[in-house]
Amino acid sequence: MAYQLSFFCRSGEDRGDEALDRLLDYLLESGDRLVGEWLGPFGDSVAAFRLGTGSSDSDRPVADLLTLEVHVGVAEIAESVITASPNDEQGIWGCDLLATVTLSGDNPDWALLHRIWAAVVSLWEAVPWDESSGFEIAAGMPQL
Repeated sequence: MAYQLSFFCRSGEDRGDEALDRLLDYLLESGDRLVGEWLGPFGDSVAAFRLGTGSSDSDRPVADLLTLEVHVGVAEIAESVITASPNDEQGIWGCDLLATVTLSGDNPDWALLHRIWAAVVSLWEAVPWDESSGFEIAAGMPQL
């Protein structure tokens, strides 16, 4: 079964691949080695990458790869914003970037998820959301 965590952001980014590049650069500067592969871009507004924490002695990941997907544009993510916060109680209306992390497999890379979480908060003041906890998931935010 897969677990998905979304981050609603105000970024000012114009293209999905540029936003994902910026996020990956930040991750590369702020922690353990990463391994993975590009899955997109898919048009101007969507880009994706399969990503994992690399082991110190090989090109193999230490856990199952996760999928990091970035959508940019207010119109592109409007439906997701309204679904998550129909009355805008969380102040996310007008967000222009949605980053989604999907973990699956027997050995999810939870450490990398927390690293991504800290990065999107630092870069774009992200607001986390998942289907089971909603915005309450923010209580589990990793230390920055």
